[in-house]
Amino acid sequence: MIQTILNFDTQAFLFFNHTIANPVFDAVFVLITNGRFWIIPGILFALIFIYFRRRAALVVIALALITVSASDPVCNRIIKPQFHRLRPCDTRVDIPGGRFLLGRKTSDSFPSSHAMNMFAQAALFSLLYRRKRVWITAFAFAALIAFSRVYVGAHYPLDVAAGAVFGMLVGAGVDAAYFFVMKKWDPAVLRL
Repeated sequence: MIQTILNFDTQAFLFFNHTIANPVFDAVFVLITNGRFWIIPGILFALIFIYFRRRAALVVIALALITVSASDPVCNRIIKPQFHRLRPCDTRVDIPGGRFLLGRKTSDSFPSSHAMNMFAQAALFSLLYRRKRVWITAFAFAALIAFSRVYVGAHYPLDVAAGAVFGMLVGAGVDAAYFFVMKKWDPAVLRL
């Protein structure tokens, strides 16, 4: 059963990594998957958010930092060591037809830290802001980052799917903890 799932995962990896490959996707997804790509837009968004919504923005930014401070270590120090799944781009893995646009890496693959961190943020933002456009934007961005990890050859689809699930649990947990604390401190607290 497990071997069947892993075989399907490898076939899905090859579809997203090789079959639909093209030069435009190669350029776009190598850029998108790089964390440095998010720094300037993230800082600009934070500054604009702080300018227009001072107190709420500071709370949301603090919660976002807490969320990533929880999701990243949980992924890399707790979950990944339990599975030790090799990345598709690991030199010890042989996937004929695989394309590894970021080179070869030997760190653990399951679950994807990028996916876990991004889906944790998406869950947090969608729970804090119940507006449809917020959660659609947050989850679309997280899905784009997760897809990029498979496309560039850094993760299998199952890695990013698990990262998404674990990330949403962390984001929901931070949201629940925040409202538990705030209701004790200020019972009139409302969603943003």
